[in-house]
Amino acid sequence: MAININKLIILLLILLGMVCYGQAFRDSLKDESSQYYNIAVNKVSDDSKWIVATKVYRNNYDTAVVLAAGRSGVKSLVGTLTKKYQYSFVKGNQLLALGQGKALLWNLVTGTQKEVKTGQAGSDSGSIIQSGIMEKGQKYFVQTSDSILHIYNAKSALLERVERVQYFRVGSSGTALYIVKKDGRENQLVRYSGDKVESVYSASGMIRSMEETPSGKLMILREEVVLGGDNDNAERRTQKVVFVDTANLELLFPDIGEIKHEEYLRFTEMQKGKAVMITGMTHIAAEKGTVDIWYGNDGNLEAKQEGSFVKRYWIWKKEEDKVMRVPSERFSTVVSLNNTDHFLMFNREELQNYSTLFPLIHGYLYDLKNNSYEDLGVMQAEVSVSDHGNHFVYKNTEGIWVLLDTETLNRVVLEKKDLTKAYFSPDGKKIYFESSSDLWRYEINKGKFTALTIDKGNEVKVVTKDETDLYPETGYNFRRSILDINAPVLLSVTRKGTIEKTFLKWHKGLVETLMASPDSNITWYKADESLKNVVYVAESLHVPPRIVYKETGKENKNVVFQSNPQDQTSILIKMETISFKNKEGISLKGLLYYPIGFTEGKKYPMVVHIYEVQSRNPNQYLSLLNNFPVGFSIKKLLEEGYFVYLPDIVNGASGVGLSALDCVESSLDALQNYPGIDLMNVGLIGHSFGGYRTNFIAGHSRRFKTYISGAGASDLTRMYFSYNETSSTPFYWQFEEGQYNMHASFAENKKLYLENNPIDNVHQVNAPVLLWTGMEDKRIVWDQTMEFYIGLKRNQKDVVALFYPGEAHVFTTGSKAEKDLAVRIQDWWDYFLKGKKGIPWIEKQMEKNIPF
Repeated sequence: MAININKLIILLLILLGMVCYGQAFRDSLKDESSQYYNIAVNKVSDDSKWIVATKVYRNNYDTAVVLAAGRSGVKSLVGTLTKKYQYSFVKGNQLLALGQGKALLWNLVTGTQKEVKTGQAGSDSGSIIQSGIMEKGQKYFVQTSDSILHIYNAKSALLERVERVQYFRVGSSGTALYIVKKDGRENQLVRYSGDKVESVYSASGMIRSMEETPSGKLMILREEVVLGGDNDNAERRTQKVVFVDTANLELLFPDIGEIKHEEYLRFTEMQKGKAVMITGMTHIAAEKGTVDIWYGNDGNLEAKQEGSFVKRYWIWKKEEDKVMRVPSERFSTVVSLNNTDHFLMFNREELQNYSTLFPLIHGYLYDLKNNSYEDLGVMQAEVSVSDHGNHFVYKNTEGIWVLLDTETLNRVVLEKKDLTKAYFSPDGKKIYFESSSDLWRYEINKGKFTALTIDKGNEVKVVTKDETDLYPETGYNFRRSILDINAPVLLSVTRKGTIEKTFLKWHKGLVETLMASPDSNITWYKADESLKNVVYVAESLHVPPRIVYKETGKENKNVVFQSNPQDQTSILIKMETISFKNKEGISLKGLLYYPIGFTEGKKYPMVVHIYEVQSRNPNQYLSLLNNFPVGFSIKKLLEEGYFVYLPDIVNGASGVGLSALDCVESSLDALQNYPGIDLMNVGLIGHSFGGYRTNFIAGHSRRFKTYISGAGASDLTRMYFSYNETSSTPFYWQFEEGQYNMHASFAENKKLYLENNPIDNVHQVNAPVLLWTGMEDKRIVWDQTMEFYIGLKRNQKDVVALFYPGEAHVFTTGSKAEKDLAVRIQDWWDYFLKGKKGIPWIEKQMEKNIPF
């Protein structure tokens, strides 16, 4: 058979190119970010002298550094620990570190380290599985795998040895250990306090759980009780509740009748131990039968996936040692108001039409003594209650706070707007409100508002407060919220339009700056109780995360530890804030990052990333670990010779897609006089909401050479009328009042939805598109990406779609899929914006008629 030499040569060249590319592809999969790490502060000693922080690399976090807060730079490093995960500070400048079955006691002054030995005469009694301290480090303890708890003083003298331990907890006072242990056939609760172990309670059945109330005045036990069967009845298991008064170890047995084994009990403390509200919840699994019936008037569609709950409620009053049943026949939800006689009641499903994530509620104030109901009308599910329970505030439908006196039922509408969270004073006579401008005080008796002049122009929030979630499983904001200004209070002030924060110490009317971040981001902090000392983690555009120690009243701050010293390129990054206006005249900003090594007179391609407002964080550190969304690493792009641009986008009257198009093109207009940017080689990228906007812009703009869209919506109409498995709700709330913010239903403004629908203009896309998604994405289902791909394919557009099995909306960190996508995205930019050839997986689409 004759051989066509020309075709053979071409084939060999193609195969050779594929081999070379395959090698390059494998090499590029090596994780270039493996040498970078983030900082996670594990522990700070009570006196703020010592710090333990873990280096969190992409693939491991088994190295921790131990630091002296009073020293700077390399002098602060006391030493390192590997493969430890639990840390406690023991009196005498000692660190107790646990990991891999061993505990280490390290004197941080002398440098002496010794392994904690728990057996007799130095022998080992088992691997150590738990450790901790009590009495502010005067004592420490370890539990071994043979169920023995060993308690030592700070000099490592054994004080007590408790055997057959099942579990334990340190009381909130820090002075007592409550231990559940086996004692023969019984289970026993014992307390170790003041160098002695005393028996508290013995149970014939298993003590299933032990929890302490927020005040620390009660320890609550749930005991399993086995009721013997006979010839006609099988053995059954029930529960028994035991309250322990932690002051005198008095046992109290609330009689709430028989509690089935499967019924979950939740306890809500009232008035610091004067009473407890008990909620019993029995889970009813979602039915799986021949047919699954969905009703149009169903206000609990979540039950289709999650099942439902049958609830019962009781109130136990300590002084009378009496239990009363709180009726729940009329209303399915009963919420504590920190008041033993009054409760908030409503039916969650009544106003649930799924047009918002959290529906309004029709609330009633129930009076247990009089068995009467006061109609509070329709309200938002946001309530703050006082410590005495005689007052609470709630938000009405307009978002205005209403104050209610539970005794007189008198209601006062607090007309001032822009008040966010509310906190009562300990005596219940004042209410403090956060707002976007200053902190405000309302005096109940005088009916008067006063600005506290913390900061009149910026958002003020309370950081240190006393709060209890009164109904945690709802997601609603029902809280006991107390602010004691007689103690030092930590406040945060956020400058408008940024994430820039200043932290203030507010005490006895005086305000002092504790931490400030004019040129950096504070990503973590911890202050001591007096707010005299603070340890925090800060980062900036040019400086990797660092641990800082600061004393109140002193100007100087001490940089204790600087991460990623090998980073020599961040200092070279140039960033400029670009100001522009959209067509509606709204002033916006964009962050423009220059290529590292930028040279005047040379043109560089540019990658534009979109989401919503992105200019609030100009000080973020551009670590190679920062690659969210997947494959978008600003620093990597800068190192590869790209401009990166992050323009702000706001929604306007034209709709979410057209507004994005307007903002993005207006932001590009502001760059027309930047000679270094090659505006003929600009790419657009977005993920999720940004992916939707990328899809839409691709069908309308002529400003981009190529597009990359990840997990973005393509068909608003279909998605509007879909069911979101992530939130277990219909998706239309997200469009009407959520992120898409249409302010109208599809029926009310069909034109607005259609004009902002990417799939309706897919035929107008005029540049190559790379699409990607995870096939386990339940937030923006993967077939939205498939639909846009099909639309592009049908209209003979250049498109490549990447579908990753097993990955969700956000890819698994360190997965093969994450690495693969990162490489392909970089390939895509290089091919279309830099003209790089020899990338077979792209050329398979672009070179449609390769001769053979």
